[in-house]
Amino acid sequence: MRERNAGILVFLTLAVSYAYFFQGGGWNPNSRLDLTRALASGDGLVIDRFVRNTGDWAYHGGHYYTNKSPGLSFLALPAFLIADRLNGKAEPATRLGRSAYAANLAVNASSGALLGFLVYRALMGLSLGTAARCAWLALLFGLGTLVFPYATAFYAHQPAAASSFAGLALVNAARTREKGAAYALAAGAAFGVAIALELSTVLVLAAVTFALRLRKGEKRLCPWVFAGSLPALAALGIYYYLCFGSPFSTGYAHSNPAVMVAENGRFFGAPRLERMAALLLSPRHGILFSSPMLALAPLGMAELLRRDRVQALVCALVPLAFLLLVSSFHGWQGGWAPGPRYLVPCLPFLFLPVAAAARRASPLFSPLALVSITFMLGITAVGVEVPAGLGNPLRDFVLAYFLKGKISVNPQGLDDYLPPLSYLRLAPPENWHSFNVGELLFPHSTASLLPLLAIWLAAAAILRGPGRRRINAGHRP
Repeated sequence: MRERNAGILVFLTLAVSYAYFFQGGGWNPNSRLDLTRALASGDGLVIDRFVRNTGDWAYHGGHYYTNKSPGLSFLALPAFLIADRLNGKAEPATRLGRSAYAANLAVNASSGALLGFLVYRALMGLSLGTAARCAWLALLFGLGTLVFPYATAFYAHQPAAASSFAGLALVNAARTREKGAAYALAAGAAFGVAIALELSTVLVLAAVTFALRLRKGEKRLCPWVFAGSLPALAALGIYYYLCFGSPFSTGYAHSNPAVMVAENGRFFGAPRLERMAALLLSPRHGILFSSPMLALAPLGMAELLRRDRVQALVCALVPLAFLLLVSSFHGWQGGWAPGPRYLVPCLPFLFLPVAAAARRASPLFSPLALVSITFMLGITAVGVEVPAGLGNPLRDFVLAYFLKGKISVNPQGLDDYLPPLSYLRLAPPENWHSFNVGELLFPHSTASLLPLLAIWLAAAAILRGPGRRRINAGHRP
């Protein structure tokens, strides 16, 4: 089918783009990788042997554990084991780096490409344009939002976004079939995996079930969705019981007090307007600052509501719920990570109304999309671990390094507790802890981005050239 050709092009373009980069070490990715390493080495859930490389730990019963949700660490284990076996004769640091890259490739990069494909399918289902146009929009989503940099780093936010949105896609499949119980069960399983990756994605499950219950013919799916989520939730509860003595005691309750921000002994309080403003607009954390095309979302809600009320309600509720949750979290800044990383799981839901508004707001959309892609490419190419003292990462970090002709600057290794102090002065040593594939040809140079840009131009040529007619030929209005 011609539509499928466009979907394959989206998937492959994003898969190559995400696999092109690896962001190296940092407290968050190191902590998650420590659990994978512990499982691979037979230490079970205890990270005592590896904890020297991170401050993101939980301590209970005389042992150290990761303070993160465990889903990413478990999903990465097969790829890590295979790569570790294949690189058994390499130097330890090289072996670890290659295994970590393989793990990130297998989970983050692949799920990011799948997410782009699912966005494409959702746009086609909403009849928001031809196959070529929907492919363009899906590529803009995958390359112009924080999905791009976080697909190249061993954080769990992007895989959680992919799993959550897969749940919505499966719910939509269940809604269109008279006997949709199997699809609803699969949707619940996807939501359960998302929660095991990032606990905050329980908000997506809640929003979807709420939207379904408002429609008589579709609330029948809710019990099946909930039942499908139970195996992953039960596994998560067992993990917490084994680590912390209770299925309801997460790693955050036992975290390193030096990194967990609390007020009056609580991690959460009431949502704060100043935090909401910062999460939307500030240079350091603003989602609309780093991806300005997302500001068009309100313009597309009415169109989305006209086409599919359930999806429109979910796409309104999920970003709002995440904004309220993160603005109530006392550690809302997210450490060294760029942008509002805790909002990443809501990005595909936020983008659907943006796509619905794209044609109507075309004079604004094209320049905003170009700026968004430029910003995301810059962050991904230079580094995801941005020193916290920089108020405007795009100006003070990304542009500063580009003007020096430097990329892949993160010098912290997967076994390092901290990067060298020179990193805080924007003068890190050349290293291979973070890298992109183009550096095999152009080491430590911005010229290393040229092969990736050539791939993007080739994909654009297919969508704009003679192949466009073949792709559009399969479009069904």
